[in-house]
Amino acid sequence: MANFLKIKYGPYEAHGVIDHRIQRLRGLLRCLSNLGYEIELIPVSLLNRFEIEMCDRKIFVGDITNLKFNMECEDDVVCKRAVAAVEEANSRMSVEDNIPRYDSINKGMRHVKVTENTKEIISQADLISEINV
Repeated sequence: MANFLKIKYGPYEAHGVIDHRIQRLRGLLRCLSNLGYEIELIPVSLLNRFEIEMCDRKIFVGDITNLKFNMECEDDVVCKRAVAAVEEANSRMSVEDNIPRYDSINKGMRHVKVTENTKEIISQADLISEINV
């Protein structure tokens, strides 16, 4: 789930024509696909802007004109920053300890109880999913 990215890109001006182009994104796309990410490109109406989303959260927002034209990721500073942001977000979102440490099911949000062992929550969720299948 965390290896799926959406890259939303807007039009930018080149030689007097404003249009959606992916030439500036090619180095970024190549680098992210080599790292094993599945990428969906979505053209949007935001001028000179590109956004990278993972799990419906914005990971990186930048000006598409700051990316180098048809350049490899290693030679482009903005591309390196975007890849580093994606890797950081992936490492944070895929951590096993990244689950809530409270139980609000029993008494509601007014009586939030901190649990010491989060494995209890995971085992209950696994049991519920096995029953529903």
